[in-house]
Amino acid sequence: MTPEAASPSALPADDLSALSWVHDEVRRTLEVAHKSLRRHLRESDSIAGADVDAVDPAVLRQARAQIHQAAGVLDMIGQPPASALLRASEAAVQRFVAQPSRLDAAAVETIEQASFALLDFVARRLAGREVSPMALFPQYRAVQELAGVASVHPSDLWNDEVPEIDLPGDPQAGTRSVDESFRDDVEAQMLALLRQPRGTAPARLSALFAALGNGEPMPSLATLWRLAAAVFEGQAHGLLPVNVYGKRLVPRLLALLRVCESDPTATGSGAVPSRLRRDLLFFCLQAGPAADTATTPKLAAARRAFGLAGRAGADYEAPQLGRFDPAQLAQARKRVAAAKDAWSAVAGGELDRLATLAEPFALVGDSLRRLFPGGEALAGALDGAAADLAARRAAPSPELAMEVATGMLYVEASLDDADFDHPTLRERIGRLAQRISTVRSGRAAPPLEDWIEDLYRRVSDRQTMGSVVQELRASLADAEKQIDRFFRDPEQRDALAQATAPLQAMRGVLAVLGLDDAMQAVLRMRDDVQALAAGDGGADAVERLTSNL
Repeated sequence: MTPEAASPSALPADDLSALSWVHDEVRRTLEVAHKSLRRHLRESDSIAGADVDAVDPAVLRQARAQIHQAAGVLDMIGQPPASALLRASEAAVQRFVAQPSRLDAAAVETIEQASFALLDFVARRLAGREVSPMALFPQYRAVQELAGVASVHPSDLWNDEVPEIDLPGDPQAGTRSVDESFRDDVEAQMLALLRQPRGTAPARLSALFAALGNGEPMPSLATLWRLAAAVFEGQAHGLLPVNVYGKRLVPRLLALLRVCESDPTATGSGAVPSRLRRDLLFFCLQAGPAADTATTPKLAAARRAFGLAGRAGADYEAPQLGRFDPAQLAQARKRVAAAKDAWSAVAGGELDRLATLAEPFALVGDSLRRLFPGGEALAGALDGAAADLAARRAAPSPELAMEVATGMLYVEASLDDADFDHPTLRERIGRLAQRISTVRSGRAAPPLEDWIEDLYRRVSDRQTMGSVVQELRASLADAEKQIDRFFRDPEQRDALAQATAPLQAMRGVLAVLGLDDAMQAVLRMRDDVQALAAGDGGADAVERLTSNL
């Protein structure tokens, strides 16, 4: 589309359609950047010890430009946490541009792992799975360290808007003001907190800051003190760990106390540190639904006031994403497709393919061992089934054909979901291997388990939906082509008439599928096309049409 209103940047941040448009392009762009980094390493190794100047950092500049481009695309479609991760990688590469000799294999692997985590994050979101941006934090922290950034916080990746809300005080907390006595009390308890995180210091700090919030006349600063009281209350009840990020709150709060004590007017309008306020609220979120009880009244009140009640935090310490190179996953999908094709042919009586049957199954086995927990068992079962057929020069029995096909379907579905840490994955891989081994030994296969029947239904629905999506894409492309003709030459109103038919067909398909929102969008597009064709649509119809397309 030529009108600028069709730009993906106009889409809302939670619209995954824009993310699906750019997913492959971001992946290819990052692959090019990784190749440039690896090329620089090879060139550096080739001149090691030689009497020549250092390698020209031009290759590193190319890598930085590629990462910058990918980050810009993610910014444009409203994905700031993902973009922040790539910005950190970009900063790390820029540092190596200035000092090329510092780039080593470990640094390249760290940057690659960040990209793998990003692509895994995007793939999971596109698959409809819940994944928190904080899951990117281990890789974000690693590349920030490469970039020389000392202060990194998991809330850097927290994308929630923090509203300006005045948090009510605790009437039972008493009243304190910022003075030397109060600061001494806080310093004593903070020192105790750093020495003994599991002691009584968090509870005492919570009481102190709650009293300070009651005695603070400025609402925004009072809210900050009350958030601090809520966070320390969460620590006192074991709902928040006193980790390095929690401990960093101590000097920041003390610094603000000193400022308030020395110059009470310094925290006037606009001077309350918004980043500290945001980090405190981040910890309120991390406490999770267990904090929404009367046991922690300050924390529960803060979560209610800021719309966090019922919401859970995220594990930002344990690496969860990017454990596998996306190229490995793509390779595994191709191997499974080739093995499925070979197995279907042999099961259908094409015995001339028996001689080469072992090779695709050996490759699938290699991917299973690399990617799947307990994949060795299924790899052995599949290899054994293929070897048996090749030795007997015979087609598989219907039972064996079904069990092997089921195993391949499950592997294919798992690769599509990329959910290799699912709690049932190892058990199910083992059950599939047992079923194949049972049938190979001549015994009857066990009854189908519920999750296998669910697998059949899911694959069938996916194949059906895939066909429908292809038809919808073809219809939409036809409509876009005709509408684009009109935008290029407004005299060609016959093009709009030709665009109505594919839109009407799309509306019918979406109605049958029960996708009411999509059907209404197509209906509005058809009405706008008809209005433009009649010459009475106006600029509003053009804007709506281009936005929907």
